[in-house]
Amino acid sequence: MAQYFHAHRVVPEKCRGRMTCMRHCPSQAIRVRGGKSHISEEKCVDCGICLSVCPSKAIEAVSDPVDAILHFKYRVAIPSSVLYAQFDPSIHPYIIHMALKRIGFDEVVDLGACCADLARAYVKFMEKHRRRLPFISSDCPAMLRLIQVRYPDLVELVMPLDVPRELAAREVKQERPGRLGLRPEEIGIAYISPCPAKVVSIKQPAEKTRSWFDAAIAIRDIYALLVPHVATIREKFHERQVPPDFVFNVGWSMLGGITRMVNMENWLAVAGPDHVMKIFDDIENSRLSNIDFVEAMTCIMGCIGGSFNVENPYVARSNSIKQSQRYEGHLSPDDGDVARKLEQGYFSLENPVLPRPSKYFDTDLTTSLKRMKESERVFRKLPQLDCGCCGAPTCRAFADDFALGEAKLTDCVFLSQAGGE
Repeated sequence: MAQYFHAHRVVPEKCRGRMTCMRHCPSQAIRVRGGKSHISEEKCVDCGICLSVCPSKAIEAVSDPVDAILHFKYRVAIPSSVLYAQFDPSIHPYIIHMALKRIGFDEVVDLGACCADLARAYVKFMEKHRRRLPFISSDCPAMLRLIQVRYPDLVELVMPLDVPRELAAREVKQERPGRLGLRPEEIGIAYISPCPAKVVSIKQPAEKTRSWFDAAIAIRDIYALLVPHVATIREKFHERQVPPDFVFNVGWSMLGGITRMVNMENWLAVAGPDHVMKIFDDIENSRLSNIDFVEAMTCIMGCIGGSFNVENPYVARSNSIKQSQRYEGHLSPDDGDVARKLEQGYFSLENPVLPRPSKYFDTDLTTSLKRMKESERVFRKLPQLDCGCCGAPTCRAFADDFALGEAKLTDCVFLSQAGGE
């Protein structure tokens, strides 16, 4: 089986096997064996929920250190617009750019304009491609992987256009070398991420050979470095210091951000794995064919609720709204330019999104059918209470584990009392 990169890991010495992470995992990727949590590489979608709910803090995030790109001659930061919302709305967004430069970056690229162009490209793409509906946004990597793992039939509905951060990074890599007289490999680009899923999308993209980024840094890691510089700059800052070409936009940081930019009709925005899975179930059962577009996000309220953030998500949402009212510049995508780029494939994903291979179905058909029958046989024997005492989140998951040879019937307390088979 393929090896998958994940942006978190279990620290065994901290784990108490309390099963909280297992019960909350939307992709049923966690098992508790021998009193310790174990995460399935192929099932994990890097939503980050386990990071947030573990009472023992036994699951740690994995991301690049802040100094990961210091060896490059020219260093570019592309922050998620969520970074701005970690600060009080009285702080001008350009102060954040100035602070990023003080800690070692030569340039900061805002994603607002790229988000606006891509949102417009979404609309134009859907006007030309009227197939099975609805289309599903590809911006949230955890949702993309959830589709690959649990809803493989829906991969054909994923919007086949790239995400703003990758488009912006590609533009930097292709345009800056000529302007600066540097080789592309001498320019390092870091994404400042609100969540583990976007770290994974950079380290191991689902839809391209490699990302255009050279590093992925968690917002909470860079925030502590920025705070003292922000405070110092703020004391003497005046808006006259803001260059004329600086344009701020909150972009897609909050749920509904994509559709807000283009007043899209017949859309649905949904956040949180449980809510998203209900919508995906409806799509599979053809109950949402009247909807053109679904914006699906792992984190409640969107990226503003990412597990790598430092501010309370409700406070951050308030900050972002106020920043939008005070500082947001009007973005007017050139329809002709967007249409031309769309036609030329500028926005397109490098490769289509495909279902993720599973060890349960990756062998020959005969073996797969035998496993399915064995799983069903065992499932009928189980009490179907989904108590989790066996270390699997549900009785169905336990039956599947047994069919794979990864669990014994006596692991179920009810079957153990009944003497197994």
